[in-house]
Amino acid sequence: MRHWRQAFRRFLILFLLILAPAAVIYSEEDADINIENPEEIEDLGEEEEPIPDSYYYPIESNEVQGWPQGPAIEAASAAVMDLDTGTFLYSKNATAKQYPASITKIMTTLLLVENCNLDDTITFSSIVYDVEEGSSHLGIQPGEKMSLLDAAYGIMLESANDISNGVAEYMAGSISAFADMMNARAAELGCVNTHFANPHGLYRDDHYTCAYDMALIARAAYENPIFRKITGTRYYDIPETNLTEEVRYLRNHHNMMHSDTEYYRDWCTGGKNGYTEACLNTLVTFGEKDGKRLVGVVLRVNGAGKAYEETAQIMEYGFDEFLTKNVGIGSSQTDFYDIMNLRYFGIASDFQSPAWKRSTSSDCRISVTMPKNVSMQDLDCEVQAREGVPGKIISYSYNGWPTGMATGAFYPIAGPVQLFFEKPSPWLEINQTAETSVSGNIQIESIDDLTAWISGIFVTCSQMFLEFTENNLFAAAAAGLVALILILVFLVVLIFRCTSDYRIQKRRKQEEIERRKREEEIDRMTAAEIEQELRAVMEEERRRKEQAQKEQAEAEKAAAEAELMERKLRETEDLLAELERERQERLNKSGHV
Repeated sequence: MRHWRQAFRRFLILFLLILAPAAVIYSEEDADINIENPEEIEDLGEEEEPIPDSYYYPIESNEVQGWPQGPAIEAASAAVMDLDTGTFLYSKNATAKQYPASITKIMTTLLLVENCNLDDTITFSSIVYDVEEGSSHLGIQPGEKMSLLDAAYGIMLESANDISNGVAEYMAGSISAFADMMNARAAELGCVNTHFANPHGLYRDDHYTCAYDMALIARAAYENPIFRKITGTRYYDIPETNLTEEVRYLRNHHNMMHSDTEYYRDWCTGGKNGYTEACLNTLVTFGEKDGKRLVGVVLRVNGAGKAYEETAQIMEYGFDEFLTKNVGIGSSQTDFYDIMNLRYFGIASDFQSPAWKRSTSSDCRISVTMPKNVSMQDLDCEVQAREGVPGKIISYSYNGWPTGMATGAFYPIAGPVQLFFEKPSPWLEINQTAETSVSGNIQIESIDDLTAWISGIFVTCSQMFLEFTENNLFAAAAAGLVALILILVFLVVLIFRCTSDYRIQKRRKQEEIERRKREEEIDRMTAAEIEQELRAVMEEERRRKEQAQKEQAEAEKAAAEAELMERKLRETEDLLAELERERQERLNKSGHV
């Protein structure tokens, strides 16, 4: 026992000798900590969250000289667009390929409200089960019926993947066919890096978009009043259906719309959120404040709270740093006949096509969004033709960044030309009178002034022409005759060209019809029938080749016989000539004797 106690004492002494220096060292290291600040002690155990690489992705709008600098955020891609002018106020990595998750349903709902009567009833099939286990749904059963309006609310508010599948099948017959509709609509809106593969947004490698394109899609959707009402609804009840006796209570999943959440913003008017493990968090948000209407898009954010916070950052930046001007220049009742000084047609002109007249309800508008410290004089403008639309527009930009456009509806001859002056000055000063400066020293204050100015030019030219013809009757008659001949020649050439083009188009159309008929016939044939027809074609081709070879052989044989006959004929002629020569020689000899 005594030995055990001695051993224990020695172990204790040794332990104290080791522990005491360590305690001194640790006490010296902790001496720099401010004990009076407990938060500093708590922070010692927490590691600072690393900043993701996406934080440093390029913000294109910040690179524009003179443009307000937007906030740096962690979203891999983001954009803020003015809904009225289409101007992008904030653009971060905006055209890069990203995966949208459930914000895909904005396009799905847009196609639904654009193409269907929402009072109609949809009957769901077993396609409602064709979704990933654990993904958002409303428990729709095959054979269940509900109105398309209730389905739209289920898609946007509850993010129901089963309803999305059902609507896609209802509208297009299949998921792939509906995806084709989505892609066609995206192309129509001018999307640059989008391809949809399903109506709900569950991850697929070939289902992607970008922040720029989602802003375009969201803008088109928000312009639809039905969609705008749906996305702005906080709560909605889907009544019992033929297969369920329970009311489905929906709550909009966009938390910036609910005052009971920390992310609430009173300017938020709707939107759609999304999440999958592969896509991370995505968010589209609509907002209206101080007369401005914006849409914000953030893609691939790590965390729903982060998505809401960064959306609030970039949209409040848009509200605070920019102003939007929508100014109407005014309308005119001046029509084509007034401009061309052709009123002597009288009442007959009233029966002409409206395309020849200036619309009384249409006007010219200038819509631009620009930084608050920028004036219209600082903007550049350019006259541009717009593909698929008659006439032209004036587009505005600030240091190369698009800010808006001026459009009109002036009808000079056969369609709306969206431009009422051909050569605008470098800037248009917007004020209460909407005075517009054009090239030269002429001030145009309204469309009526412009049309009066153009009409005056035509009147002056017509008077000059009449005076010339009165004083130079013979020259005018000769010029008129030459012009008439040229017109007739032009008409003949035009008619010939149109007739030729018509014949070509008719032939091509007939060929296309025959090709389609042939394709339909092939589609209806079985594999055995196709094989039999191919064999028949091959046999016919073999016979044709054999016939061609036979004909070629016969031709070669005939050519050889003809050559032989010709050679024999030449030999006969030579023999006759030789005999004639010998006869002459004999005659000559006999005469000599």
